[in-house]
Amino acid sequence: MGVSLKTSLKAVDGFFEKSRVIIAYYIRMALAKLGEECIAKIRDRSAAESWIDHTGNLRSSIGYAVYEHGAEQIASAFATVGGGSEGSAEGRRMVQELASEYGNTYALVVIAGMRYASYVEAIEGKDVLASTELWARGVVDARLGRAMQQAVKRINKLEF
Repeated sequence: MGVSLKTSLKAVDGFFEKSRVIIAYYIRMALAKLGEECIAKIRDRSAAESWIDHTGNLRSSIGYAVYEHGAEQIASAFATVGGGSEGSAEGRRMVQELASEYGNTYALVVIAGMRYASYVEAIEGKDVLASTELWARGVVDARLGRAMQQAVKRINKLEF
């Protein structure tokens, strides 16, 4: 005597697709939250910790985008600071330009879009992105791990 249980291939495929959507959502949200934290760390420093931003362009060019297989999913506003509208536009342009570099993965890209940002770090010895990049690299794995735990909890509630 035996018991035969069957699940249709369509039901299994549906389960895997729903699981994929849930995992992708939690990864995107974790990366976006990390991006927002990076922007805050970079922009909201005291004058002693930061650089003098005469035009507002450097701070305005700071932002992020989250990519999923080359497609931008979430991006910061590149808010204009102190009249730095050129910086906002340059930051948006640069982050969109980078999309092609992340065609096979999920990525968080945090940028300072003004071309002189590296000069400010290298020549003037001011921290624009460097310390925030080190901090983000140090926490990203834990953040993605928590995102996966949240995704698994939701997936475990799915029904066939």
